[in-house]
Amino acid sequence: MNMSFWLKNKEFKLNLVEREKDDIEVSLGKKKYHVSAEFLSADEVMLNINGKIHNVIINSNSTFYSVYVNRRFFKIEKKSAVQILGKKSEKKRKRDIKTSMPGRIVKVLLKEGDDVAEGQAVLILEAMKMQNEIKSLQSGKITKIEPKAGEYVEAGSLLFTVS
Repeated sequence: MNMSFWLKNKEFKLNLVEREKDDIEVSLGKKKYHVSAEFLSADEVMLNINGKIHNVIINSNSTFYSVYVNRRFFKIEKKSAVQILGKKSEKKRKRDIKTSMPGRIVKVLLKEGDDVAEGQAVLILEAMKMQNEIKSLQSGKITKIEPKAGEYVEAGSLLFTVS
């Protein structure tokens, strides 16, 4: 049986071949592992991997698995194939960032043509005596910045465009 899993956005492909009951050969790339399992409870299994014993406890909720291997914790997110493949094939689209409140542009941090990361501040808007960093919602390139420092903007005004 072939299967894939993702860890820190890197895909790992496994090939599993059952040799006997609870005795499996696991191939990961060019490496092969002899694995036998003894199920201690519904959540706990004792794995013998190439002669080394590992105590594994797995708990689950609707969004992730909590996996403890020899008391080390690993969080494994549950994602459907659509979620995984959708992220890989998702095409970046042009995104206009508009203000939801009137205010004054205090500082413009980037200029047209600059690369921007998702969550990076692009400009600072002062509204109701508070300065707010207006951040990019996606990574890409700044293709347009409308206001300049010192200018006032109305609610709904275009601030910048990311492509």
